[in-house]
Amino acid sequence: MTYYIYRISDGQFLRGWPNSPPYDNTVEGLQEYPEHLRPNLRIHRYDETNETKKRLATAQELLDYDATKVAALALRRFDEEKIMKAVAMWAAGKLGVAPATAKAEILTIYRGLP
Repeated sequence: MTYYIYRISDGQFLRGWPNSPPYDNTVEGLQEYPEHLRPNLRIHRYDETNETKKRLATAQELLDYDATKVAALALRRFDEEKIMKAVAMWAAGKLGVAPATAKAEILTIYRGLP
């Protein structure tokens, strides 16, 4: 059996644990699943009304999940790459904009790249 923590507001599974983990029961719920019914964090959502206690995510939920992951990855990569920080700071100085503005605009362009 594996325990999964989900966000109460939308049923998004957040993480799984082999034993009962600590969680914030004001915004998160906990559900135990046998190995053959374990949810996929991307494509499943918690559903109290379903016999398996999960359902397939809607198309919009999948898009939102993927966008969140891409945004987090872009930010992590930006923060890890000193050259990107240096270029953003240099461009901000040359363009006369705040470094935070340059960073936000660069991340927007980055997220749009194929």
